[in-house]
Amino acid sequence: MEAKTIELVQETFKKVVPISDKAAEIFYGKLFEKDPSLKPMFKGDMKAQGAKLMSMIGTAVNGLNNLDALVPAVQNLGKGHAGYGVEDKHYDTVGAALLETLDAGLGEDFTPEVKEAWTEVYTVLATTMKDAANSLPKEAGLTDRKKRLVQSSFSKVVPIADKAAEIFYNKLFEMDPALKPLFKGDIKEQGAKLMSMIGTAVNGLDNLDSIVPAVQNLGKNHVKYGVEESHYDTVGGALLYTLEKGLGDDFTPDVKDAWTEVYNTLATVMKDAAKSVSATEPTVVEKSKPWWKFW
Repeated sequence: MEAKTIELVQETFKKVVPISDKAAEIFYGKLFEKDPSLKPMFKGDMKAQGAKLMSMIGTAVNGLNNLDALVPAVQNLGKGHAGYGVEDKHYDTVGAALLETLDAGLGEDFTPEVKEAWTEVYTVLATTMKDAANSLPKEAGLTDRKKRLVQSSFSKVVPIADKAAEIFYNKLFEMDPALKPLFKGDIKEQGAKLMSMIGTAVNGLDNLDSIVPAVQNLGKNHVKYGVEESHYDTVGGALLYTLEKGLGDDFTPDVKDAWTEVYNTLATVMKDAAKSVSATEPTVVEKSKPWWKFW
């Protein structure tokens, strides 16, 4: 990175500082416009989030004269972002939103030379962050990164919830036609309840202690509907198929792994709870009741 590049970035950023609140607003507006699925990753006061963003950019810009000191902090940032479900492709979206924000904020001062300098600096820092994130070991278990991947990918399914539910039930009955008689009533209404339940579970991943009791009760109740352990594998297969069809290219191996881990965790809780039902407790297979709670 040449001294001239660093100088151009630092001098132009000084002109952005006085309008930092507006710049942050422009940035997030453009970011969510380019990829609405990123919005659920940002929770809380967006104004405070914007202030942190501008402070972070300022720290990085001022640290360009001493990259050896800056790089470790940037690497830690990349590793931290991985835990929130940030993927490599998101860096391109962020970079584009940043350049458009600078264009809007700097006006005529955003010359081709300035754009090239910012592009080079961002690319260097983004590459450092991505490399650091990709260096993390593939942890087993329900990690924060997996939770974020599930939550961010489900946000892309919500707008097509009706279609996703239709795909799910079609695949489920294709995989095991014997399950179809367990479903009575309006299948569209059943699908809406299914998607709502999945949404509740996905949103509750940040506080597993609060959803485990509900999941356990779900498992116990399913015993009386005639649900067997083998059914959980069928439902899991139909769920992954639905996500693949609904997400398309966004159903990456990492996303699939995250969903598999989440489903297996919740299904295991349900199955264990079902086993705990007393053998002396009367079990009535109530096939006339909706079976929408099983997924």
